[in-house]
Amino acid sequence: MSAPLSSPPRVAVAGLGGFALHVHRVLHHLEKEGVCKVVATCEPEAAKAATLGGEVRLTERNVRIFSGLEPMLEGMAGAVDAVFLPTPIHLHASMHRACVERGLPVYLEKPPTLWWQELEEMIAVEARATKPTEVGFNFITEPGRQALKQRLLAGEFGRLRSAGFLAAWARPAAYFSRNGWAGKLFLDGSPIPLLDSCVGNAMAHFVQNILFWAGPEQDGFGLVTEAQACLYRAYAIAGADTVFAEARTPEGVLLRLGATHACRPDPEIHGEFLVCENARIRYVAEVEAEINWNDGRREMLDLRAQGDHFERNFRRYFDYLRGRHPRPVNSMATCRPFVTLNDLLYLATPGITTVWPNDLEINEVHGKGSFRAIAGVRPALEEFVAQGAWPHARNLPWAREPHRAHLADLPLALPRIRALAGI
Repeated sequence: MSAPLSSPPRVAVAGLGGFALHVHRVLHHLEKEGVCKVVATCEPEAAKAATLGGEVRLTERNVRIFSGLEPMLEGMAGAVDAVFLPTPIHLHASMHRACVERGLPVYLEKPPTLWWQELEEMIAVEARATKPTEVGFNFITEPGRQALKQRLLAGEFGRLRSAGFLAAWARPAAYFSRNGWAGKLFLDGSPIPLLDSCVGNAMAHFVQNILFWAGPEQDGFGLVTEAQACLYRAYAIAGADTVFAEARTPEGVLLRLGATHACRPDPEIHGEFLVCENARIRYVAEVEAEINWNDGRREMLDLRAQGDHFERNFRRYFDYLRGRHPRPVNSMATCRPFVTLNDLLYLATPGITTVWPNDLEINEVHGKGSFRAIAGVRPALEEFVAQGAWPHARNLPWAREPHRAHLADLPLALPRIRALAGI
């Protein structure tokens, strides 16, 4: 099915609903500029295909609609240059394999998987790929981020000591019932851990950002050798909606993650925080970066003029397909640190702690539903990321003491996760 790259490249997209619809919108915009040409998509429900397809004018654009990925790949044999897979996580491995076996390059939405053994199997499949897969982590391509890391590696700020990520993104109860896999440790009937959580899914981009800062090369990501964690849930889910975690790289960089979906429905907050020998850096993706030097100097960087991150990533991918870049920004192999860290969190937690009603605040928001907020979670997250103060040290009634896990413990993760899931 592989063919010489067309101009513009011909693209097939798996799916029309959910996030896939947004991918269609972005590709449609790029298509108008001649960057690419969408030629096919797939959707098993005919009524949904007609409705959603109409939103992005698939018929007028002569985009063929198939009932599934396999029929699309067969029906478009020799007429596609790349496949976009903005599909649910549990479908990634099989869909990726189907494309690679037909000689097709793949743009795969993050994360490739959240289970380390499945990732290794996907990397083995990659050995047969005509071009390595691009995994769609949104913010690594930011010009401001790339430039700042160059300065970091050049030693301008001194040695990187720690990198932290903080996020409080409220989600209503309906968020966890929007599909059959949200908030689950295992998909029903599957032996492969799914591990959906705030840091594994919605905030995965930012976890990858932290690993990028800790990477010892410009295009590298920091490997995690050990972790401590406490995972919590305010909602009626199997997994975690709130994460406090620390990890270390072989170079000794301390990583901190503080993230929650169980907070008051106030404006979302997120930020990345670097502590170096000579300066402290606060980085807010696509907004600004603030550098405070130990000698009192202050430097502000405006990051708002970097363009839409989806358009930027897709353009970069098409340039890669044309040979203008030697490799993807995020390959399957460079996802190892992210997936490893994610799995170590489950080994390191003393258990996914259910926060009971007396420690919750319930907020009803008209038109948005019911939000559960863990009492004091925002200041607890802020203090943890800034100072390393674990919630149990602040005597918060819902908090537990973290445990520790090492990279060598990773083969023990499956029975641990099965126990956390009660199976």
